[in-house]
Amino acid sequence: MKQIITILLALCSFNIIHSQESGCVSGSCIDGQGKYIYDNGYVYEGNFADSKREGLGKLVSPIGDKYDGMWENDQFNGQGTYTWADGSKYTGEWKNGIQDGYGIFFYTNGDKYTGYFKNNRFHGKGKYTWADGTSQEGLYENGNFVE
Repeated sequence: MKQIITILLALCSFNIIHSQESGCVSGSCIDGQGKYIYDNGYVYEGNFADSKREGLGKLVSPIGDKYDGMWENDQFNGQGTYTWADGSKYTGEWKNGIQDGYGIFFYTNGDKYTGYFKNNRFHGKGKYTWADGTSQEGLYENGNFVE
């Protein structure tokens, strides 16, 4: 009897989890503003052009990661902020879905990097500041401090 109840509860939970509507749930997801729920649980609210995310919009993942900022051709492009579920955060420039340009990365332990990024790595002039206030300023290449 206990096994039957466990199986029935699991089936009910499965149906509740997977009965969430997906696709365009409000507004216009072709040209204009809308809300789109993806099959993988991601939710996008913002502007669309030719059925692509374009302009200002917000994307939230099922685990709590969030991106809020500019989009171009369905990718993060321009200014935006990505916050991970663990609390770490990047705010700055994006190009074709990656951190590229000037930005600030905040770590959950209180450390912070302010400077330039290329291909999601520290690259160019930047400053890394530890939570205790000490810092290292100079040139970074591919994520590593060089001088």
